[in-house]
Amino acid sequence: MKSLSPLRPTLGLRLCVHLGTLITLILISFAILVGEYKEQKRRILDNYSVSMESKVRSSIGVYKKFSHYIYQQIVNNQEVLQLLEIAVAETGNKRDQARMKLYQLLKDNYQLLRAHNFRQLHFHFPNGDSFLRVHKPGKYGDNLFSIRESVRLANTQQRIVEGFEEGRIFNGYRFVYPITYGQQALGSVEVSLSMGSIIDLLVELYPKDDFQFIISQDAVDSKLFDDMKDHYIPSVLTDGYYYDKAVFEKHLRDVNHRNLIDQAKTYSSKLKPLFDKKESFSQAVSIQGKDYIISFLSIKNFKDQHVAYLISSSRDNLLGTLLQNYATYFILIIVVSLFYVWNIYSEFTHKKQLTYLSSTDFLTKLSNRNTFTENIQFEHAKSTSFNTTFSVILFDIDHFKKINDELGHNAGDDCLKELSELVSKKVRHTDTLARWGGEEFIILLPETPEESALKVAEAIREAIESNAFSLNRTVTVSLGVAEITPDDGNVDMVIARADEALYASKEAGRNKAKAWSSLKGNN
Repeated sequence: MKSLSPLRPTLGLRLCVHLGTLITLILISFAILVGEYKEQKRRILDNYSVSMESKVRSSIGVYKKFSHYIYQQIVNNQEVLQLLEIAVAETGNKRDQARMKLYQLLKDNYQLLRAHNFRQLHFHFPNGDSFLRVHKPGKYGDNLFSIRESVRLANTQQRIVEGFEEGRIFNGYRFVYPITYGQQALGSVEVSLSMGSIIDLLVELYPKDDFQFIISQDAVDSKLFDDMKDHYIPSVLTDGYYYDKAVFEKHLRDVNHRNLIDQAKTYSSKLKPLFDKKESFSQAVSIQGKDYIISFLSIKNFKDQHVAYLISSSRDNLLGTLLQNYATYFILIIVVSLFYVWNIYSEFTHKKQLTYLSSTDFLTKLSNRNTFTENIQFEHAKSTSFNTTFSVILFDIDHFKKINDELGHNAGDDCLKELSELVSKKVRHTDTLARWGGEEFIILLPETPEESALKVAEAIREAIESNAFSLNRTVTVSLGVAEITPDDGNVDMVIARADEALYASKEAGRNKAKAWSSLKGNN
């Protein structure tokens, strides 16, 4: 049985330290790379969101200038102001007549607005009542303060208000202007455009991208006239949102990335947690091997409540390149790590082979004398410190010289190898079986008193005697057993007693196993 000294750090332990260090470094490197990749990905997505917001603001800015121009045309038109003054002061037929005259006066202006993608031109009284919807003249008289914060703010605070807002007929981006005549407040006028108009401009400016608009079902259902609800259809992207039907169907015909709509169900669940936050976000989506970035710009009303999303979709190149770059880094780390592991393993294998050769008897493949000496010294130190015991069995082959002389040295070598293999099977893995020299062998049995060691020796003797060796003759051994004592100052003393017991076995006729304590004079 081969064994290395417990006092010497094993090569296996060193290998484990190297591999443990390498694995730790690899895991740290992977963690850093994954963290850096996620951070870079977040920055790219954030940039898409910022870019989306910038595009929308620029588009609104174009319409804002024209809206202000229309407002100036109204407040500088004396006829318009006089009709509004009459409407505020009068009721009944006179108010109705003023409404019709104002409609006739402005309907051409409204057509000009329509030509520039505006949807509504709407006049309100100072108390919030609708006076004239030029886009829908038959609908008037309803009070808007409770559902149209923009109208309330423009009239109560006498300031220009702009932003997205839901309405009784349409949703849209609204510019609401207070109107005064002299010192009298005449109400307000609203010029608004649909989100479809903003999308039209975005499509014109960014033809490779797709744009959509979805609005909260709650925002629509709580304000819209019942006969206007067919203007909306459910969104396929997520529950709780509508498409503006006219806007959706118009841009569906010329969409660049139709598969994002057709296969929305394949990625909608991925978007739901982000929708629930009701904030702007961008998300990477892969469809049929193609990568896209979908940006969702949160649209808020005048109460700072999220009510809709303006959406852009574009093919992605940045994230794909980013992933390829980091995948390359991962592969490089793995390749370098494998190279390092190979070097460590090669070095370990080489050192293990050297250690094996330096600690093993070349012929029998048992531990050699040096290895046995290291192990027995360790057991002796342990015995001294912890009051443990151990025994030694020393044995040699009877008449081995005769085997060499009669059958030759090769036959003798075969006998040594066969005997070594046989005895190896009779000892524990904690024992050390070594070739002591020539045909002599020695066994170290930790935690074993002499009485038990003698039984092991007897079992070995019987196994050898009954074994059919290739020599075609019976081989026997003589064995001596001795146990360490507190008086032993060194390991040579217990080995010497085992040798004395071995000599006694030979004197008794060979093929015997004797314990040193049983010899005459040692009792």
